[in-house]
Amino acid sequence: ALTNYLAKLLSGRLYSMIAQEMADTANRGRVLWLLASSRPDLIEVDLKRPGRVDVKVPLLPTSTQAESGALVGVLAKRYGLAVTDAQLATLTPRMPTLLTPGAAEALVVKAYRRSRTENVGADAALEACLVGYQNPVPADVLEFQMRIAIREATDLAFVPPAFRKYAAQPQPT
Repeated sequence: ALTNYLAKLLSGRLYSMIAQEMADTANRGRVLWLLASSRPDLIEVDLKRPGRVDVKVPLLPTSTQAESGALVGVLAKRYGLAVTDAQLATLTPRMPTLLTPGAAEALVVKAYRRSRTENVGADAALEACLVGYQNPVPADVLEFQMRIAIREATDLAFVPPAFRKYAAQPQPT
């Protein structure tokens, strides 16, 4: 109970401090506020209102296998997993869609470990990790978060066409 009380107290104080700084006219045009949340619906409306947050861009998972392949390719390079562009092009049709950066990173780390422990090529390790792949974020949770993010966006131009269908549908309860 004490932990919950302290968390709420700290949360309220932080909100108050941020709102006060955002309201300070001396900061206008001089301070860039960058906010991120996987649950923007839980952020106080007053904190997100125009004048404080003018542009809201949803960060969405991949919408195509090509996007997933490109994301995995970038992360593979970051981890030193030697997958050539040609090998990646061969694997792209097997890539899952709706990959978040975290899910893609987990996939690459798994392939990296497999390539090191089983002494197999990076492409073979990645291919093996794609067999039976299951997104770590349940589909209903991911869809819920996408709906919220898309509804919060200030412009549908920020939303890939494949996800615009979520903008018009009512939120599930």
